[in-house]
Amino acid sequence: MKNIFRLLYFIIGISFMSNCSGEVRNKTEEQSNGISLIKKHDSLYHIQIKSDSLIDFWELKYPVYQYMLGDVDANGKKDILVGVIKTTRFDSIRRKRLFIFKNYKGYVRPLWLGSRLGKPLVDFNLVKNKDGSLIRSIEKEKSGKVLVAEYKWRRFGLEFKRYIRREIDSITAIRVLKNENI
Repeated sequence: MKNIFRLLYFIIGISFMSNCSGEVRNKTEEQSNGISLIKKHDSLYHIQIKSDSLIDFWELKYPVYQYMLGDVDANGKKDILVGVIKTTRFDSIRRKRLFIFKNYKGYVRPLWLGSRLGKPLVDFNLVKNKDGSLIRSIEKEKSGKVLVAEYKWRRFGLEFKRYIRREIDSITAIRVLKNENI
């Protein structure tokens, strides 16, 4: 029943938008395997999974600074990694956070809604190596410099693997994040 209402909501929304002026209201950030991130406005996004018989979405009421797809949990299916900027129940400061979603039978479902990694998050990337996929992060040190760390998925969350570099400048960290000059 819930899916019927979602489908009706989507159809009504599409017909409403097509009757509006030629202005583009939604911007799709990326699409792969029927998965896309749709920007409604600066602080409202929808993760959407579209299949032959179903369209499901998850509303993100926060600014998004990063979006990528990759197999985080090594199950052979693309997961959705979204960097959002928000407060949490235990941290009233707006900071960058990492959310990971999965495609469960055509439905968007949270895999991990992280409030933080080891230190305040600056950026992240999904990298592959011989052991599978790792999340590589740039995090802020207390000194004001940054570090680059790696995390691996472990059943219910991210497990710290190692620091690649510590107390480095942002430009060096970005190169390491992108797998350059490790």
